[in-house]
Amino acid sequence: MDFQSDDNFSGQYRPPARPQDAMLTASIVLSVIAIATTCCIYASIICGSLGIILALLSRGQQKTLSPQGKLAVMTSTAAIIISILATVILFAMTIREYGSVDNFLKAYPDIVESMTGMPLFEEGGL
Repeated sequence: MDFQSDDNFSGQYRPPARPQDAMLTASIVLSVIAIATTCCIYASIICGSLGIILALLSRGQQKTLSPQGKLAVMTSTAAIIISILATVILFAMTIREYGSVDNFLKAYPDIVESMTGMPLFEEGGL
């Protein structure tokens, strides 16, 4: 086989991709998704947790993480912390405003009706 005539061959050797590289890339993508979805509580926590796990698995037999792995772990951790803090703060604000979760659930249909102009439940329902 003549490699000199092959237009696609650049003459440089590229080693095959390692599975750790794929896990590291997936970890970085998941950490970015986790940061982007911090307002969606469950998505951020799930993506952040998976990002941390994949970043730790990507180190393989090495004792330390690569710089990209460290960045993915820090970003995922920040996303999880922001999501949990937002949930706790919003829950505390709801309790402070309505006194209890039960009072909020009783006021919720009126809140929806005032925002949309349509009742949440049909007459006679619930």
